[in-house]
Amino acid sequence: MLGFFFQSMHVPQKVIETLAHIGISISNESITAVTRALSVESQSKLRELGQSLLAAYVYDNFDVDLKSYVSVVEKTSTSLKHLTSGLLFPLAHGVTIDHLKCSAELWKKSLLNPEAEEEDLPPKRTWQDLLVLHPESPSAPQTGPSFLSRRDKFNSWVFLSNLCTSGPSYFHQFKPLLHDPDVIEKIPLLETPLTPARAMDINNSTVSGNIRAVVDLLAQGGVYDPNDVHFEDSGSPDLTPYVVLIHGDLGTGERLQAVQICRSIEAMPWDRFQHVIFIPGLFHLKMACTDAIWRCFIQPLTMWEDETSLICDVAQLRPRETGIIGSKPGFRRMHQLINHAGIVRCLDCWRVYTQKKSAQWTSLKAFAASKPTMDDLKTWADEIALEYIASSYQLYNMRQRTPCQRDVQFENALLLNKYFLLYEEITYAMNLGDIGHVETCIISWIPILKATGKHKYATHMTNFLLDVHFVYPPGLR
Repeated sequence: MLGFFFQSMHVPQKVIETLAHIGISISNESITAVTRALSVESQSKLRELGQSLLAAYVYDNFDVDLKSYVSVVEKTSTSLKHLTSGLLFPLAHGVTIDHLKCSAELWKKSLLNPEAEEEDLPPKRTWQDLLVLHPESPSAPQTGPSFLSRRDKFNSWVFLSNLCTSGPSYFHQFKPLLHDPDVIEKIPLLETPLTPARAMDINNSTVSGNIRAVVDLLAQGGVYDPNDVHFEDSGSPDLTPYVVLIHGDLGTGERLQAVQICRSIEAMPWDRFQHVIFIPGLFHLKMACTDAIWRCFIQPLTMWEDETSLICDVAQLRPRETGIIGSKPGFRRMHQLINHAGIVRCLDCWRVYTQKKSAQWTSLKAFAASKPTMDDLKTWADEIALEYIASSYQLYNMRQRTPCQRDVQFENALLLNKYFLLYEEITYAMNLGDIGHVETCIISWIPILKATGKHKYATHMTNFLLDVHFVYPPGLR
């Protein structure tokens, strides 16, 4: 193990030989033999998994800086090398090969099919058609001020959780009594074995690069072109009737879509990439959500003039990073900012609400001194979720008032709470594996992404959900 680690960290061979002589490592020749043995074993696993056709493929780009330590006369343009990494994982949860046997059916009703019949094409649908997915429980009351939607219940749970976790110490005793939000459609928890593929000397920032990457990955899985002259000798299964699930970022999806558009006139399914079903990565969607929040509440310079704005929270939470967050914060900083600022604003809502209940509760410590019960906290959390988070009708009524009657800071604060909690909701649902909950969150995020100029994400997520629920057959769905 130490010898393999030394080689992976580029330890000089002389050092490895010295360590081998004193019994700490194995020799360079042994390390090479170990590497070859592991490569053969990995290749065998890849072929076994790929030829079962019950595998999903993932690939992405990575860069390596190949610096030269020896001076040469020739000058190279750049030492940066663009490569592609990939991996395979099995499709579990009862998926069978028959679920993926739908390539011909999808091509028959594909808009890219030049020979498709009009009656075979699916009806054109829009984002509004997604609103019928995962409806509220019909047994719940649908009228009255006390009605809480599924999202209101989640927001109430977040308010209560933040109080019991980050509030005064009195409330910490109620944390074990918190019940998780309702589940819509949860994926059973299983350990997924990941099998890394060999890194490919391919730049997948181009359409041709993505073609090579998909063909190379399938070849590593032992799946080849059925029209190849050596196909029968390769032992590869015939992929023609089946589809393959490929995961990646939005750029990967765009280029694979371009491949299918350009090759739609080809005669053979393999040549037109008919077997490729692209699945967008949800982590990249989370990155788009944080960027949308940044564009809403930090990017406009007029927001910096308001003492209740998010950038003022940044000045308190991270005073040395206001410049970075105001320009290019990146995902990790925005993710942490949303979490921390969201907790602070939730606790502040508790402070304002309880002060309205009783003038003696001037702070959360004073509120804790009154020793409220868990039942009281649940009731008040429901009321806070309705009062301090923007709803369409509430915000519309506020904006209909005259300018002297409006409280614009309060309106912005309600919107900020709404977007923060919507981000908390999609994060929670993804971590839990509640895919039905994730879909309801995506439906709400699509208009926000579109309004903030992230049209590609809005379009791709809309089309993906429409395909899953209205185009794909039940097995693939």
